[in-house]
Amino acid sequence: MRRIHPDISAPSFRSLFFFELNGKIGKLFFKHKSNINKKKSETPLFLDIGAGRHYTDGWVHVDFYKTRIRKFWEKYQGNIPDIETDLRDTLNCDSNIVDGIYSGHTLEHLFPNHANQLLEECFRVLKPGAWLRINVPDLGRVIDFYNNKIELPHFKYKAEAIGHLTQNHGHCSVWDAELLTNTLKEIGFVDVKEVAFGEEGTDTRLIKEEAYRKDETLVVEARKPNL
Repeated sequence: MRRIHPDISAPSFRSLFFFELNGKIGKLFFKHKSNINKKKSETPLFLDIGAGRHYTDGWVHVDFYKTRIRKFWEKYQGNIPDIETDLRDTLNCDSNIVDGIYSGHTLEHLFPNHANQLLEECFRVLKPGAWLRINVPDLGRVIDFYNNKIELPHFKYKAEAIGHLTQNHGHCSVWDAELLTNTLKEIGFVDVKEVAFGEEGTDTRLIKEEAYRKDETLVVEARKPNL
């Protein structure tokens, strides 16, 4: 019998264990794979942080270690990242060398302390005047759906949408425009603003949202100040 509540399963001990073990092995023995500095010669140097399977020519794709203990990643069908690291750690990258950063549907997979640290690292490695473009599942849109202000076609029940946002796919933090923009401002970014999904942006080279995410996504851009 189909249950009304969304099918959100708790992560298994096995999956959590091997994810952490994979990261430990990567950090201990394959630290060189996290070195973004080796990409300095690429002009411009654009980072897609938390790229997953979203690959674009000319970009440097950064994601969690995926090449260790291969037999435990049978289900992974994506490309191997150009840079393998643990996004909960500081980026292995010199300051002020990156021309632009895009991050799509990644921040919500980190607990708030790690999410804030990642944003601080983005600020550090960007060149002065360069832009960060980031998108996350939008709590504000889900609340509007709950209050009958908008439709979200993927969901039948209101609480189902909230459960999906807060608990599904390993989500560890929740974001809306207020929280994300103010977090970026506190870190030191300027010109922080919400922009239209897939079409609006000061640095148009950073526009690379995946169309299927449009209904659920908040997009914010922010600039590192000039020196």
